[in-house]
Amino acid sequence: MRRNRLVLCLGVLALSLASAEAVRAADAFDRQTSGQLQELAEKQKPLMELTMPQAARLKPLPGLETAGLVIKTESGNWAKALVSWGFRKSAGKPVPVVVLERHVTFGPNGDITLASGKNVMLFPGFSFDFDIGQVVPEGMGADLQISPTGAVRAVDSATIFALDGSTIEPEVKGQKPNPADHDGVLPRDFTGTWLINADGRWQGTWTLTIDEEGNARGEFLSDETKSLYQISGKVAQGHRIKLNIELANAAQSFDAFLWTKDKSAMAGTLTMAGKTFGFYAVRDGK
Repeated sequence: MRRNRLVLCLGVLALSLASAEAVRAADAFDRQTSGQLQELAEKQKPLMELTMPQAARLKPLPGLETAGLVIKTESGNWAKALVSWGFRKSAGKPVPVVVLERHVTFGPNGDITLASGKNVMLFPGFSFDFDIGQVVPEGMGADLQISPTGAVRAVDSATIFALDGSTIEPEVKGQKPNPADHDGVLPRDFTGTWLINADGRWQGTWTLTIDEEGNARGEFLSDETKSLYQISGKVAQGHRIKLNIELANAAQSFDAFLWTKDKSAMAGTLTMAGKTFGFYAVRDGK
């Protein structure tokens, strides 16, 4: 019986580590905040339309291959989208289609999302409302429409801008702390990007920075909502850290311990609304 329990525990641990590997780290598209989208829009003129040839001349975000759009919706919210073009055969001839590979709309409360989605195919004549993340009939609050030639056009008071490259400054090589260049654990060893899974309910990416006094700050990008939440906290002692995250309608408190050998993972507890859950996080090695 004891041996069966041991095998079961090892199996659960293996599944947990495998699921950690399955969590996708936030990329340059995910990390574009509402404020950055607004700053980008202030530096350029709105587009009348975006065609496939025009999109091909845009600089993609680092690590991605498709064009990016910034949208100020008819309701005044800010959205971002990765857009690609293709053709579908219909009645013997190809019809141009536009695919919203990924889209996220931020609400009036900063980086809390109103809508998000992926792989939405739009045919000529189709309209899309970013505030609700849905294809809608013409005249029902759409923000963009697909022209007969496959161009993306803004509708009514909505405006679109090209996301030409990243607004996020790239990391300078040599500035990123290396937790493997010393023995023991230093506060800065918590700095980095972490793939987090809390009780299988809250998954996403932590981006943490620790200052010389051990104060922690950063962001949590939720895989589920695509919202960005601020992280604060402090390295408590040695390889222990305590973090706080303010969600839209709740607060999360984490008590975590860093692996002391290779510093590649941490685990501990999450307390939320008086309940305690387990969590783990693995360092993103990119």
